[in-house]
Amino acid sequence: MQDVAPQLRGNLKSAVAETIALRILDGTYPPGTTLPTEVDLLADLGVSRTCLREALQTLVGKGLITSRPKHGTSVRPAVDWNYLDDQMLHWRRKVVPQHQILDELLSIRDLVEPEAAALSAEHASPQDLADLREALETMSSADGGRTQATLDADVRFHRLLLAASGNALMSGLGACIENALRASIVVTSDPRITDPIALDQHRLVLEAVEAGDADRARAEMRKLIDMTRVLLERARTLT
Repeated sequence: MQDVAPQLRGNLKSAVAETIALRILDGTYPPGTTLPTEVDLLADLGVSRTCLREALQTLVGKGLITSRPKHGTSVRPAVDWNYLDDQMLHWRRKVVPQHQILDELLSIRDLVEPEAAALSAEHASPQDLADLREALETMSSADGGRTQATLDADVRFHRLLLAASGNALMSGLGACIENALRASIVVTSDPRITDPIALDQHRLVLEAVEAGDADRARAEMRKLIDMTRVLLERARTLT
């Protein structure tokens, strides 16, 4: 099959799962419809029956499809899809307009991160605070410039903050927040946009958390997200 072949040298199951998922997400296989038969999919994808079945099981786990005896495999309603799954986030970025994805991800950050910062101010352990401080120090290693190390440290800072909230479910949103950060950084890395890491604002968030000041931590995180929003709006005017 043409659109899978380049990926077949890697993980076959992942490549097949992605190919079928993209067809679901772009409407080729709409919700409520039945997927082609196993025989047809095997001929189309050119993989083994075991590989196909494992790929379909991956999609079952993400809420995209369901299989019933004598009814075949059908696409579930979109309301059942696990949109926050890391792979789903990756796949949707390939079929949904970039501005829509970024708006969605920023909205999630707006809802989650200020409260995570407030909860962290109340629940962060000494080790949590030490890890956050270490991430911030790594972010400052290039004077606010973007390198792979500082980017990874930026992502780590935000994921650590979720974990420090003491709420395991909030921590589980880490993959979504990471995708939001990395997606926005790709956009704002346009040379026409100045996008140094907002070290001072990250530091204000951490200082509020260290002080145990939930209200201030919440407010400082909102300011940090607003800074990203301004950069994304500027980037949109350049496209």
